[in-house]
Amino acid sequence: MAFTTENRKIENIFQRAAIYNVPRYQRDYVWKEINWKELWIDLQFTLDNDSKIPWSHFLGTIVLSQTKNKNNGLDSYEIIDGQQRLMTIYLLLIAIYKNFRKFPEKNISKYIFESFLTSLTRESDRELIIDNELYNDDLKSIIDASTNTKSLERTNKLYLPFNYFDNNLKDKSYEYLEKLLNKLLSVNIVEIISGEDEEIYNIFEVLNARGQKLRQIELLKNHIMKYIQPRETEFIDQAKNKWRSIQNNIEHLNDPDALIQHFTKCYIEKNAENQNSIYRLIKEEIKIQDLSTFLDKLEEFSKVYKEITENNSEYESIKYFSIKRNQQIRSLICAIFVICKNEIIDEITKKQALVQLLNFFFIFNTTQQTSNKIDKIISSISYKVYHCETINEFKILFTEFLFEIEAYITNKDVKQLFNTNQSFKYSNKDKTLKRNGKLVKFVLEQIFDKNQLDTQLNTNNLTIEHLQSDDGSLQNSSIWNLTLTTEEINAEELKNKDILAKIQILKINQQLKKIKIW
Repeated sequence: MAFTTENRKIENIFQRAAIYNVPRYQRDYVWKEINWKELWIDLQFTLDNDSKIPWSHFLGTIVLSQTKNKNNGLDSYEIIDGQQRLMTIYLLLIAIYKNFRKFPEKNISKYIFESFLTSLTRESDRELIIDNELYNDDLKSIIDASTNTKSLERTNKLYLPFNYFDNNLKDKSYEYLEKLLNKLLSVNIVEIISGEDEEIYNIFEVLNARGQKLRQIELLKNHIMKYIQPRETEFIDQAKNKWRSIQNNIEHLNDPDALIQHFTKCYIEKNAENQNSIYRLIKEEIKIQDLSTFLDKLEEFSKVYKEITENNSEYESIKYFSIKRNQQIRSLICAIFVICKNEIIDEITKKQALVQLLNFFFIFNTTQQTSNKIDKIISSISYKVYHCETINEFKILFTEFLFEIEAYITNKDVKQLFNTNQSFKYSNKDKTLKRNGKLVKFVLEQIFDKNQLDTQLNTNNLTIEHLQSDDGSLQNSSIWNLTLTTEEINAEELKNKDILAKIQILKINQQLKKIKIW
C-alpha cells in the first residue's frame, strides 16, 4: 500500500518546509467553543500535572496527500482529513505568537512566526503554512493584527476561535507562555501520507464512516472524489467545482444531509433504511462509472433545492410548507421543478400541481393527521415524477397520486375541524396561540386574495388585528374575528375601538376595491 503512517509531534508538522492546502471542496471550518474548550482543558491538564501528553485519542489522525511537484521550493500537502484540528492548532499558535510579543526582549515571537506560522520559499518570501482559499484573508488579518497590536475586526470569519484562545492568554506570564508552547509542540498526532488519491480516500473513508463522525453528505463527497472517472486533473477539478457549487446552494440549511435525503428519494427507487444509511444506499445503488452523472444530477437538484428552501419563494404552496415545516414534501416538489426546468412539463402544469399539493395538505393538516401515514406514497411518486419523460406521463402519474391520497381526507368534516383546530386561532395574550401568527396570516392572505380585484396583497406590511378585543379567549382568537391591516392603522386608529368602529375605519382606509369580507 502506497502510504506511510508516522506518529508525529505538532512541532514536526508545523516546522516542516511545507504548505498544507485545504481543498476547495472541503467543508468550512465548523469547530465551535465546545471543541476549542476541549483542546484548552487538555492543555491546562498537562501543564498542571507536568505529565506526558497521551493525546492521540483527541487529536487523532490527519490524512495528507503529498503532491509530486514542489510549490516554490516547498513541499505541498493536501489535507484530506484533519482540517479542523490543524486550523485550530494554527490559530492557537498565532494567539501564542501575539502574546509573546508583549516580551520583545526575548525575541521568541519571531521564532514562532518563522518556524510555525510561515514557510520560506526559494525566493525568500514567507507564505502561511496553512493555505485555505476560504480563510486566507482572515488568517492574514489575524497575523497582521497580532504583529501590529491592532484590534481584530469582528467580521473576520475566524474571530471567535482566535479570540477564545487570545482571551485565555492575554494576562499570562512569559514563563506560562513558554511552558504552554513547549507542551503544545510536543503533542502527538498520527500522520498518514500518500501520493495516490485512491489510496488516501480509502483511508479517509475507513477512519470516518464507521464512527459517523461526518455527515452523510461529507462521506458522499469523499466517495465521489475517490472514484469519479476519468482520473484526469482537469476532470477532477471540474468535479471539485461542482461540489463547491452544491455546498453553496445548501449553506443556508441547518442540516445539509436533507439535500441528499430528498435527492435519493427522487434518483433511487429503493429507500434508505433511515437517515444515517443514505450514504450506504448510494454506494450500493450507484455504479462507479455512473458517479459523474450522479454528481451532475445532484448539482442540478441542489439549485432547485435552494430555490424551494429559501424564505423568499413566490409560490404560495412553498410558503405554506415552510410555515408548517413540512420537509417530507420537498422531494416531490423538487422533482416537479426539475422536470419543468428540463421542459418535460410547462410552467402552467407545474403551478397546477403545486396548487393541488397545497389544497390536499391544507385539508390533511387541518384534520390533524400525521405525515408518516403517507411517507411511502410521497417517496414513490417523487421517484416516478423525477424519471418521467413526457407531460402526459406526468399527468397520469400525478392524477393517480391524487386519487390515492384522497382517501386520507374523505369523510372528514373539514369545516368543523377547521373551526376547532387550535392552529387557526391567534392571540397576543396566549403564548401558544401567538405562535400561530405566520399560519393565520397566510390563511387570511388567501381569503383576501380571493376577494380583492386590483392589487396583490403584500402581507409583509400587514399585521393581524382582532375585531372583538383580544382577551385571550378561544372565541375572540378565532380566525373569523381576525383581519389584516397596516401597522399604522392598527396602532393609531383601531386601538381601543369597538367592533363597529373598527369596521368603519377599515372601510375608509381600504385601498382594495370590492372586498366582500366585511
